[in-house]
Amino acid sequence: MVKRVTSREVARAAGVSPALVSRVMTGKGHVAEATSARIREAAAALGWQHNALAASMVTGDAPLIAVVTARLEFDWRAQVLSRLLAAFEEMGVAPMMFYAAEEDRVAALIAETGRWQTRGVVVTAGDVDPGLAGSILRQGRFVAGLNRPVPAAGGYAVGTDNAAAGAQAAELLARAGRRRIAVLAGPPDSRAGGERARGFVGAASGASVVHTPGMTAADGAAAAEEWLALPPGSRPDGVFAANDMLAIGFIDGLRTAGVRVPDDVALIGFDNLPASSWAPYDLATFAQPVSLMVEGVLAHIDATRRPGGAGPAQGGMERLPATPILRSSLGLAAPEGEDSGERP
Repeated sequence: MVKRVTSREVARAAGVSPALVSRVMTGKGHVAEATSARIREAAAALGWQHNALAASMVTGDAPLIAVVTARLEFDWRAQVLSRLLAAFEEMGVAPMMFYAAEEDRVAALIAETGRWQTRGVVVTAGDVDPGLAGSILRQGRFVAGLNRPVPAAGGYAVGTDNAAAGAQAAELLARAGRRRIAVLAGPPDSRAGGERARGFVGAASGASVVHTPGMTAADGAAAAEEWLALPPGSRPDGVFAANDMLAIGFIDGLRTAGVRVPDDVALIGFDNLPASSWAPYDLATFAQPVSLMVEGVLAHIDATRRPGGAGPAQGGMERLPATPILRSSLGLAAPEGEDSGERP
C-alpha cells in the first residue's frame, strides 16, 4: 500500500509550521517569498499536492457545485451546460455532475447531492421537488433552476418566457399570411413544449396542437407523415415546432414528398441550434437568452456566498424574452431594424 505524503511532512521538511504550508498553498495570507519558495520546493521534492477538497471539508466551503441534468441528446441542453461549466471554471469552482438518462430520475439525483459537500445545486432538467429544495436550502446551500422553477422560498430560477415566444410565433405566421396553423408541442408532459404551445394557442384561435412522443428529428419526421396523410385542403399551412430538432425532422419528412417550405407550409422552430442555419433548412427560430440565464445563476451563487446575501428573485422565476430569428422557412422578410441573423 502506497503511503500518502501529508502537509505535516512538508512542513517538517521545510522547517515551518503546517499552518504556513496551508497559507502558501491556498494563497491566503502573506508569507515571505523565501519561505514560500522553501515550502514549494519541499512539496515538490516529496511529491505532495494541496488537496483543496479535503481542506474545504474542514472549512465548510467546498469548491464544488452539483449540476443535475438528464437526456443530453437535447442539443440545446448541451449548449447550456457548455456555457455553465465554462463560467464555473472562471469562478474557480468545479462541477460535480449528476446525470440520468430519463428525467423522472431527477428527484433522486437532487437527493443524492446531499451526500456531498457542495456549495449548492444547479438543476437543468426535470422537476425540482419543493421538499428536497427546502431541505437543501436549510443546510445553507443554494438551489438554482435553469429553465425550470424552484418552488421554495430562497431558491432561484431563471428561464425563457416560453408562453410569450409561443404567442409571438403565432403572430409571425399570421403576418406571413398563414391561416391554418398548428404547433408540434412535443410530449404532453413537456414543460417547455407545453408552455410554448399554450402561448401559441392563446394567440391564435383555432390553432391545432399535435403532441409527439419525443422532441427529436425522428419525431418531427413522423409528424410530417401525419401532415402528408391529411387531405391537401385541410393541411396546416403554418407550423410552429416546440424545438428545432422537431422542425428539422419535419422539413426532412416533407422534402421526400416534394413539399416546398415555405411555399406549401411555413415553419418556425425554437432554440436556434447551429443546424437551423444550414442551407437545407434555413429555419426561422427563436434564440433563448442562454448567456443571461447563466449570468443570473452566477449572480445568485455569488450573492448567497456573501453574509446576508439571498440572491435575486427569491422563490420566483425570472422569465427572459426569446429573440426571433427570421429565416426563409417562415416566408416572411424581416422588416428593417428587426433581427434576421443568428445569436451567438
